[in-house]
Amino acid sequence: MRNGFRFPKSTVVFMVLILGGVLMAIKKGGDIERSLSQVNPQITPIQPSDWALVPPVVLLWMFFCALGLVGWGIVYALKRSGMHRLAEITGDRK
Repeated sequence: MRNGFRFPKSTVVFMVLILGGVLMAIKKGGDIERSLSQVNPQITPIQPSDWALVPPVVLLWMFFCALGLVGWGIVYALKRSGMHRLAEITGDRK
């Protein structure tokens, strides 16, 4: 087992920058909310968005799972996976 970091040392710097960006976005969002709450109190509450992204992602995931299952079935039916080919190798070289 090797000693050392799994990730480059620059990863820490980028993670800190991303954390700073997220914290700044939260702060700016709070500032906007506080500045607009007194300007126009007649604004209706924001409705939650529907899950428009989830069904296509689930369908895509199911498609790729089915595609992988078909590929595995073909390899299994043909008995041509790497394990079967390696079993046929002999140690003799001529």
